[in-house]
Order: sequence, then C-alpha cells, then structure tokens
Amino acid sequence: MLGINTQKKESAFWDKQKETISVADLKSLQIAKLRESVRFVAEHSDFYRQRKKLLEHDASFNSLDEFSKKIPFTTKEDLLQSELYENLCVPKKNLVEMHSSSGTSAKPVYSFLTKQDIQKSSEYLARTWYMQGVREESLFAMMASYGLFSAGLLNHYAIQQIKSFIIPIGGSSALKTLGILREFSVDSCAAVASYYSYLIAMAKQNNIRLSDLRLRHIIAGGEPFSENQRCYVEKELNAKMYDQYGLCEINTGLAGECAEKNGLHILADYVYPEIVHPASGEVLEENQEGELVLTTFYKQASPLLRYRTGDITSISYASCPCGRTMPRISRIKRRTTDTLFYKGVNIEKPYIAKLIEGLQGYLNPYIWQIELNSDAGRDEAVLKIVLEQSERENALDHITAYLQRSLDFKIKTRVFTADELARLGNSKLKNFLDNRNN
Repeated sequence: MLGINTQKKESAFWDKQKETISVADLKSLQIAKLRESVRFVAEHSDFYRQRKKLLEHDASFNSLDEFSKKIPFTTKEDLLQSELYENLCVPKKNLVEMHSSSGTSAKPVYSFLTKQDIQKSSEYLARTWYMQGVREESLFAMMASYGLFSAGLLNHYAIQQIKSFIIPIGGSSALKTLGILREFSVDSCAAVASYYSYLIAMAKQNNIRLSDLRLRHIIAGGEPFSENQRCYVEKELNAKMYDQYGLCEINTGLAGECAEKNGLHILADYVYPEIVHPASGEVLEENQEGELVLTTFYKQASPLLRYRTGDITSISYASCPCGRTMPRISRIKRRTTDTLFYKGVNIEKPYIAKLIEGLQGYLNPYIWQIELNSDAGRDEAVLKIVLEQSERENALDHITAYLQRSLDFKIKTRVFTADELARLGNSKLKNFLDNRNN
C-alpha cells in the first residue's frame, strides 16, 4: 500500500487573497477607503475641521488623482503645533493605548489607539512578519524598546497573531541579550538596524562567540542601513537580514522585504502610499524618487490624511517573483532632514556614511556620531567612533588624515567611551547631534 503524505504544505502567504489582489481591485479598494477616511475625520477631528478646513463633501472624489489634488498634506509640524487631543476622533474612554515617536528630530508626536485599532494593526502587520520568515514554531526575540516606542508592543501583538513564542527582551543590556539569544536558541529577532552592529561589537569586546547563536531571520527597522552594513551583519551573525519600515504616527511594520530583497512590500490595503516631490508636493509617477506620503484607512483614534513622512523612496507596482502584488517601495536611504549645515557646508548623512565605510578595518563603520558644538562663539565638529585596531594612535592618525582629504571642513576624532557605548543600547543611534542651539 502506498504511503499518503497527509502533512499540510506550508503556505508562502499569511493572507493570500489580500496579498495577491490585482492592481485594479487594489485601487478600487483604496478609493473607497479614502472616501471613508476623509468623511470620518471631517466629522470627528477638530484638527482637520479647523486647521485643514475639511468638510464631509470633500470625500466626493472619484479617483486617486482627484484625492491627491483635493486633500491637503499633514506634516509633523502640524501635529507638534496642535493640542494634545485635537486630532482625537473617539471619546477618551475608548482609548486603550498610546505610543510616541522616538523624538530623535523633535519633541515626540503621540499616537492614540482603540481596541479596534490594535486588532486591525495586528491583523495586517502579521502579514509583514510572516513574509519575513516568522512562523508559529519560531522562537522570536523582540529587542526593540517596549516603552513608548511603538515598535515593541505593536509588533509583539502582530507576532502573537502568528502564535510564535516571543521573548520581550526590550531594553536589556547587550550581554544579557546575547545570553538569552544563545540560551534559548532564538532563530528570529528584530531590532533597530544599528543595534546589530552594536551587539556584534559588544560580543567581540567580551570574547563571546557569535557562532554559538542560532539566528536565521533578523529584521531591522527604524533607520536606513546600507547594503554593506547588511552584508557585514549577515556574515557576523550567519543569518538573513530583512529591512522593515514603519513610523509611530501611522504604524510600525507597514512595509517589509520578502525573500527577494527587491524593495519593501507595503500594506497598501491598510494605508494609501503616494510619492511626492519634496519641494513642490507634486505627485510623482511610479519609480520616481520622492517623499513618501501616507494616509491611514483603519485608524479610529488618531487617523492621518496625506501625512508627509520625510522619508525618500519610490514605489513600484511591477510583479514580484514572490507572487505578492502589493506595491513595493524602494529601501529608504535618507530623510529630508538628513542634512546639517556647518560653516557653509551641507553635511549629508548618506555621504558621511559612505565615507566612513571606507575606513573599515580601522573602525566600526556602522557605529558613529557627528557632534556639532559651540564654545564661546566658535563651532567645532567631532566624529565619535569605535576603533577596531589595537594600535590606537596609528589608527587615529590614519582616520584623521583620511577625513582631512575627504571633507571640506575640519573635524576632530574621538573614541566612544565604554559608558557612552553602553548607553547606545537598542535605541536609534543619532548619527547627527547638533548642540549649537543648546
């Protein structure tokens, strides 16, 4: 008698029907949800009624193009200038949770959530995590903060939808984190991108063998990272590293790379993405690079219309070999705010990051910070680094000479102290720190 294989084949999709929707059906869905969103905020949000002058009849558009022309942008500055509950669209008694942006560029922006908001968030975000290798049998370590930072709790809830075993490491020390990863044979984890380089540096400083870890899928979000940085982390941790995108004001985990690593599939049936020219605000065509603008569909407490994220990317509706039809945004390489003005020179983060990668072998190219200070009216720039050579003076001499040849301004070099390095922890690394106004 022939044996019959009754084992169910694992699906490549968390929700195949939604993940493989046709582009035409997706756009019809988006128009319908946008109308609902505009009507909802026009009825319930003081912020949109008073500041943006929205009325319910503003929802009477018949195309995505008409929506973009009719509805004004919302900016972070708008939210920072508004009252605490000005955009709240439900009674306060209906709130169950709140989170805030990291505050790396300004004071925090708060995001409120109802029970339904969290249910919808978990339902949709689970697709991103499943796509990036998280399964019911996964042993997952969440290394993002569980405080006000939305990436910890909201992603935790989404991963629970998949029924994975989650260890909420959160803000634990690097040594404790490495011990847990090893002791529990963790196979999947998530953290802000720069934390992996920090974790590797701490392991090497403490003679901890990274080969003892059993990681297979590592997810990085919260900040841009280069392909060289990805290769470095993947080699050191012997795991596949996937990019993920989100922001507190809208939601975490909104987009992520599939196994093809050819752009991040965005949950375009959960939010509506547009790409606009950063200066003119003109909506750009497919594959044109500009600023990402997002509109929420399923957010009750604090919905947002045409929110300017400040992140530079492009969008493609081309088919992906993975089978998903959700559009893909290109990897975020910079933000509109990734520039410092110093002594007549624009210092752009992508240029500095690439420059520092050329010093690999002398320093850790993924843990650095430029600090601008002012003392008695005189400005100075300091580059803080982590050395990777035992011959400290020779390494610093080489680094200083290299920077003098490559930059149009003088910059001092200083090594992170052990205390400073420990304080970096699993928070976003502020590569630019401007203290001149303090």
